[in-house]
Amino acid sequence: MREQGPVYGLDDYLQTRNFAALDGLRALAVFLVFGFHFGGPKWDRFSGWLGVHAFFVLSGFLITTLLLRERDATGRVSLKAFYIRRAARILPLYFLVYLLVLGLSYIAQGTAWEQMKAATPYYLTLLNEFAGFAPLQMTWTLGVEWKYYLVWPVVFALFGSTCASRFGTVACGLTLLAAVWTMGAHPSWFSPWHYAGMLAGSAVAIAMHSRRTFGWMRVFMSPAAAAVVALALVAVHRKSLALSAWLGEPQLIAIYVVLVAMLLPSLVASTWLQRVLSSRFLLFVGRRSYAMYLVQYLAAQAVIGMSPSTVAGPLLLFASFGVALVASDFLYRWFEKPITAWGQRRAGAAAQQAPALPAAAGGAASA
Repeated sequence: MREQGPVYGLDDYLQTRNFAALDGLRALAVFLVFGFHFGGPKWDRFSGWLGVHAFFVLSGFLITTLLLRERDATGRVSLKAFYIRRAARILPLYFLVYLLVLGLSYIAQGTAWEQMKAATPYYLTLLNEFAGFAPLQMTWTLGVEWKYYLVWPVVFALFGSTCASRFGTVACGLTLLAAVWTMGAHPSWFSPWHYAGMLAGSAVAIAMHSRRTFGWMRVFMSPAAAAVVALALVAVHRKSLALSAWLGEPQLIAIYVVLVAMLLPSLVASTWLQRVLSSRFLLFVGRRSYAMYLVQYLAAQAVIGMSPSTVAGPLLLFASFGVALVASDFLYRWFEKPITAWGQRRAGAAAQQAPALPAAAGGAASA
C-alpha cells in the first residue's frame, strides 16, 4: 500500500494507508480544546469544546475504515487483534498520566487529592464520564470512546457493515442503544449525542468504501466543497453560543459532527485543504495530540507555577500549549510509539493464530 497522495477514485482511496490531513485536523481540534480551557472569556465564545467532537468523528471514521479493510483482506474481522491495537494505543499513556496526576495530587493533598480519590474507581474502569470533578475530568471523552470501541466492532463483525445489508438497521440500533445505556440523569457531557460523531464518522467510512456510494461522496472532494464546509465550520464556532441558545446543545453538536463528517472526503482527496492540513507543523502537533490532550492541565499548572506573576488568557493558552507540545513530543517518541508498535505486532500475531468472528459478505470493491 502506498503513502498518501492524490486520491481521485475508489481504487486510489483503498490503496492509501496514511491520511496525513486527518492529523492536521487533530491539531486544530486539540488547539480548540486548549483555547476553551485556558484562553479565558474572549475564547469562550468560540466554543472550543466542540473540538472533542471532531476527535469523535475521526475515531469513528478510522476504526471503521480499518475494520472494512481487514474484512476485505482476510475475509473476517479479528476482534482480539482490534482490541489489542486499541488497548496499546490508548491505555498505557492514559494510565501513565493518571498515575502521575494521582501522585502529584497525593503530594499536594487538599482538594485535588480528595477529588482524585473519589474519581479513581471510575478512572480505573474507564467509566470516566461518570466521575465527579477532578484534575483528569477531560478524560470523560475516553470513557465515551472506549464504549464505542467495545460495541461497534462486535456489531460490525456480527451484522455486517453496510446499511444496504439486512442487518444494517440492527447494527445502528444496537450501537445507539449502547450509547443510551451510558446516559441517565447526568450532566450534559453524558448525552448520547456524544456518540453521534463516531456514528457519523463510521457512516462516512462505510460510504467511502463502497464503489456504489463512493460516487456520492465525490461531491465533497472538490476544492469548492472543501471551502464551503470549512467556512460553515468556522461560522458554527463563531456563532456557537447563539446557535446553542436557539437550537439547543444537542442540535449544535449534531450540526457540527455532520459538517466535520462532510469535510472528511476533501481531506483524503487532493484539495487545497488537504494540502494545508498536511503541513509539517500541523502533522507534528496532530500526531502528538492524544498526549497533549491528556497532559493539558499538568502543562497549565506548570506554566502557572513557573510564572512570577498571574498568568491568564492568551498568554496561558499559548504557553500551556507549548509546554504540552514539548512534553508530548517526549512521550510520543519514547513511550507512545514503541508501545503502539508492540501492540501492532501482537495484534498481527493474534489475527493469524486465533479464529475471528466472520464478517458479513459484501466488500467494498464488489459493492
